[in-house]
Amino acid sequence: MITINVIGDQISGSYGDTPFCVNYSEDTYNKMVNLQDRQDVVASMEEYNQLMEEFAVLTVQDYKSTIETECPYIYVNEFTNEFFLKNNGVVSSVPMPQALVDRILTSIDKGVDFMPLVKMWIRFLRNPILSKKMEDGRGEDFAKRFFNFVNLEYVHPQLKNQLMEDHGLSEEVAERRATMYQMKITKEGLLNGYKVSREILHKYDTETGEEVPRYGRTFNPDTGEIESDGLPKHVEDRLFEPAIMGSGGAAFSCEGPNGYPGNGHFIKVGCTHRLPDWSYVDTNDMRSCVKGLHFGGLKYIAFYTGEIHNIFVDPMHVGAVPDDETGAIRCLQYFVHSSLAGVNGSIYHSSSYAAKTDEEWEEMRKEAVQAFSEAKASIDRDTAEINAL
Repeated sequence: MITINVIGDQISGSYGDTPFCVNYSEDTYNKMVNLQDRQDVVASMEEYNQLMEEFAVLTVQDYKSTIETECPYIYVNEFTNEFFLKNNGVVSSVPMPQALVDRILTSIDKGVDFMPLVKMWIRFLRNPILSKKMEDGRGEDFAKRFFNFVNLEYVHPQLKNQLMEDHGLSEEVAERRATMYQMKITKEGLLNGYKVSREILHKYDTETGEEVPRYGRTFNPDTGEIESDGLPKHVEDRLFEPAIMGSGGAAFSCEGPNGYPGNGHFIKVGCTHRLPDWSYVDTNDMRSCVKGLHFGGLKYIAFYTGEIHNIFVDPMHVGAVPDDETGAIRCLQYFVHSSLAGVNGSIYHSSSYAAKTDEEWEEMRKEAVQAFSEAKASIDRDTAEINAL
């Protein structure tokens, strides 16, 4: 017996004892209905079995054709069933994690733009630490950890309670609607994550060296009540430091129009924060709470108290993913584009930061190609792969 149901953009049901679910298309649906009608007039088991075989063909989802048609940047190895990035006619040597493939397929099914995912993967393939880990057999695990981190989901407790209390939804429905990805991805393929800091509310008297309040409160002359905390109007003019390490650990730069000269431990909105080089980042995925700049997703920041900043991270600057379940990552650099602590004075577009890291990649690419060219004979494929990114 054949049963057919259309739910959203899926056709599901069963034929005989076999369940199925495929993407909806008018042509496939009409063919299935035609076979369903024919089952009412079959006169023998031989005809019935032949009908089931015809129907079975319609239930096979050709994901290779689907994904290669919808996304020309992906190549599917039909022998290993692995997916690879393809660009400028060159196929990457690093297979895509299955979770990334599944999310791209889900995006295709739902009509959601999947190009940010592809661009994110291109940026990750530029990562020099990935190249090193591929050489010693840890690259595929690193890639899997990276995308597991990106793919983590989070039930937002405030939104869940609001849906239940203000809109009367059941806990199950409210939880489903309050579930979101912990890590956002910009249209350029950057990670849009979070950093927790504490604000530096003191400064030092330049003559005595004594610690004094950074901001001066103002009081009502009649009541003595506090009228203002004296905080700057814009958050770019405020100074922060890492919530856990404070002034400890390796010093990093704080670069931007309102940046801090030299290396230190200061965080400012509107600035790129960068360690001197990769030797300052522990890239071992098996170690936690070690050197490197840290950031994470929504679940990660829930563990800490302090001011929350929104940051951009280029995947090529990710050094290690020690925890791909709660969302912790170590990186070489990040850009703080806003903060819940205050109001921005300027807008910082992800496209601007992406353009800066693209310039950095261009220099890295030239150096890598030059290095490969000096040992050209056996590594033409590597050179082509780097140029394709």
